[in-house]
Parts: sequence; C-alpha cells; structure tokens
Amino acid sequence: MPGVYLDGLTALHGWDELLVDPPADLAPAARAHLPQFAELEAEWSDLAHGNCIVHGDLRADNMVRDHHLGVTFVDWAHATTGPACIDAAFLAPQLILAGHAPADVARLLRDHPATASSPETTTVFLAALTGHWHGNARQPAPPGAPGLRAYQHRAAAAGLAILGYRMS
Repeated sequence: MPGVYLDGLTALHGWDELLVDPPADLAPAARAHLPQFAELEAEWSDLAHGNCIVHGDLRADNMVRDHHLGVTFVDWAHATTGPACIDAAFLAPQLILAGHAPADVARLLRDHPATASSPETTTVFLAALTGHWHGNARQPAPPGAPGLRAYQHRAAAAGLAILGYRMS
C-alpha cells in the first residue's frame, strides 16, 4: 500500500483544507481540534529541515526482518533529509495499525531518543502527516491503487489517536 512520500518533507498538509470546509464524516476528535491541528500543520514547513537521512515511508512492507540480522529498511526511493524524529514519528501510526495500543506507542514516542529530544517537532510532524492522510483519504482513488484511500483513512485514525496523547 503506497504511503506518504515526503517530497522534501514540506508538502504535508490537509487540515488547512478541512478547516475551510469540514466534511460531515470528520471524526469528532478531529473536528474538536481542527483549528489547533491546522495551526500545528502550518508550523511544519519551518521545522521540516534537518541534516538526518530520513526514509520517510516506514511501514511494515518497507521492512525486512532477519532473525539473525534484525530489521532492514527497504524502498528508499523517497529518502530525503530532515529532523531526526521523522522516521520514529512516521512509524508510530503504523504501530497502531499493527495492533499496538495508542498509549504504548505514545510512551514510545515520549521516551525514544529521536523523538524525546524534539517533542515539538514530533507533534507538529504528526499533525501535518495526519492532516495529509485525512485530506487525501477523501480524494478519488488513483488508478492502480484501489486500497490507498481506505489505508489513508485507517492511518489518519491512527495518527489522530497518537495526537490525542501528544496534546493532552
């Protein structure tokens, strides 16, 4: 399932458009914080820059596990540079989609060195990424990717769950 390709990282948005015309089916938690999410998202372009190599699309299908060597990240086609927290933050909603409890994932983000050292950037990135998923999930399905919009809806819900912990 194709994910979000962080074309230079700064292109993530969605809350801004949803704020202008909120859809009736927008999750209550998203609707309640829509202005705050749009405000966080607007900060993303200022925080998106960094000197770390970022995979930018960490999902289960972009990881290969070897029982002896551990996990290898594959499909680096959209790698870029950015803040150190990006890959750990990108992985957080994926962990929820894999069945991990949002509270456990929120704790992981709080304690992981890459995200603990930049909590504001982590939260702003998660807001921008979740807004991107919320906005794109409402677009027509592109040819050849019939499950993309359903995935984006699930990823948006997972991102929203993490944001609930980050902002409380």
